[in-house]
Amino acid sequence: MTAPARIRARRILTAADVPALAMAAVTLTACSGSAASHQAAATGTKPAPAVTVTAPRASTTTPAPTVTVTAPARTATTTTPAAPADKVIARFNGSGARNTPAFSVPASWHLSWKYWGCPDPPDNFIVTEMNTDGSTDIGGVSINELGGGRGPVATYAYGDAGQHYFLVNTEGCSWSLAVVTGP
Repeated sequence: MTAPARIRARRILTAADVPALAMAAVTLTACSGSAASHQAAATGTKPAPAVTVTAPRASTTTPAPTVTVTAPARTATTTTPAAPADKVIARFNGSGARNTPAFSVPASWHLSWKYWGCPDPPDNFIVTEMNTDGSTDIGGVSINELGGGRGPVATYAYGDAGQHYFLVNTEGCSWSLAVVTGP
């Protein structure tokens, strides 16, 4: 008596499925030769494995074999959590030269800024990040523009946590500054 043929699968097939599987096995075995290998090499894909089904000898007393077909395992996928959304920490608007109130920032943040309505372009638009003790933050945000307006533009600061304020110097231009956390 011949042992039942086993093929990895998800469902158990009945005796009625065996002739169709045997025909498919003959077709797959015939196709898995060099022609399929050449086609796989040309397309950059791996050839499908050959499937062989051993059919039992015809016998009136032997019951038809049960064939188990198992599908290949699924590949695990991972997802990356979404980056936190930007959060506005402080927003300042004005015109002309002035200092902003103090604000606190984490190590990485950015300044979204714009200026417009300069009375006699090209005019200066200068923003300097200051420490709360009145000293210039050497590694901080610094903007020095000459024109009639620009923006919105983002200027990034890294490794700059703490309390700061901005010294804004313009020749009558209107401006808007937004201190934002996030990428």
